[in-house]
Amino acid sequence: LLSDLPSHLKLSPAGKAPRSLQLSRNSGRSSGAALEPSAPAEELSPSGVPSLLQILSPRLRRSPGNLLRKGERNTTALPTATAEPTLCGTPINGTLNLSHSNLTQDELMLKLDENLCKAQLDRILELDISHNNVEMDLLSLFSLFFYMENTLSIDASFNKLTINILDPRSFCEFPSHRLLFLNISNNPINSLDTLCLPSSIKEIDLSFTNISQIPLNFAQKLFNLEKMYVQGNHFIYTAFSESGNALPMCVPPPGTVNINALSFVRKEAGTPIESLPEKVKHLGMSNCSIVELPEWFADTVEELLFLDLSSNHISELPNFPPSLQYLDISNNDIKVISPTLKSLSNLTIFRIQNNKIMGMHTEFFPPALKKCDLSKNKLKVLSLTSALEKLEHLNVSGNLIRRLEPAGHLPALTSLDSSHNLIPELPDGFGAS
Repeated sequence: LLSDLPSHLKLSPAGKAPRSLQLSRNSGRSSGAALEPSAPAEELSPSGVPSLLQILSPRLRRSPGNLLRKGERNTTALPTATAEPTLCGTPINGTLNLSHSNLTQDELMLKLDENLCKAQLDRILELDISHNNVEMDLLSLFSLFFYMENTLSIDASFNKLTINILDPRSFCEFPSHRLLFLNISNNPINSLDTLCLPSSIKEIDLSFTNISQIPLNFAQKLFNLEKMYVQGNHFIYTAFSESGNALPMCVPPPGTVNINALSFVRKEAGTPIESLPEKVKHLGMSNCSIVELPEWFADTVEELLFLDLSSNHISELPNFPPSLQYLDISNNDIKVISPTLKSLSNLTIFRIQNNKIMGMHTEFFPPALKKCDLSKNKLKVLSLTSALEKLEHLNVSGNLIRRLEPAGHLPALTSLDSSHNLIPELPDGFGAS
């Protein structure tokens, strides 16, 4: 079922649910396990204690998959032998930083060995193994963290982690875990269908992991997520022909987009965003080839505060939950700001630069708006009305504006950038308090 799963772990039935599995440690010794001889007397150091190399050499001679196998450990008691600090990762103020160390899987397994390094593992609150050469299955990696019961944060970005569980109907149950933050960005994850992680996680970074969808079971597994970042992935939509056959359609990168194909996908598509955790408050989905949001989006993520949809292929402003405070939908294909935007009564920051907007209807803007970036659009007239009474910063640079129309008093406005337009002169009294 699992590829590269260490042999000290086993999968056993987790309950009455069909095909449900539980990950656990195999503490028993096989009947045929041979005991390894202790160090000969003539090889002992002058103090009578075996050297570290003598202790570790039998482990290092084993294959990588057996490095942590309990059944094959040296059973000779060595009461005074301790591991050198250079072997185990030693945390400083609760943080163990092993990043940029060119660590391999075998070296990482030794530094996190539960027998030699138990005292150090208990003190790790934050673990950073980013920017290394760790090439292993994600579940196998988490098997190393079983004894790190106090760890709250793990950064494993920029490695070679994959997911190799073959049965999407299986699931894993972790022992009581306190993990809150996980960064596995910039790894070749490829698919989240069989993702197996502790449900305690509240923040996850899946950016640049080559995933093409967020599957239906994702929200069920990570139901405590509050912050989720998936930017830099390439979501694939599924178009259906008249015969009902599904045809995978991949939105090309900018510069090669076929407009007709996009229109067809938008009307007939099966969304690659099949689920999102209901508790999510921060959601980053920039540069994901998104064409549109699913219909259930606004009604599902009702606690959403921060949303980044920049650098996608969205042509119509979607419906958003009223809780939203920050919205970035820049670098898309939006032509019109719809009246539904006004329903976002809590929105204070709105970034919609580099779209194709031709008209600015201030009556559609949320009353709480403080910062708005409309630069690099196709605006021809700028109307500043009292509907923007709380607006503090407005950027309309890089448009086609020929005329400013100050039609109301804007007491909060402190910054207006109207550079790179076609304005011949400012109206009389413009800018006066």
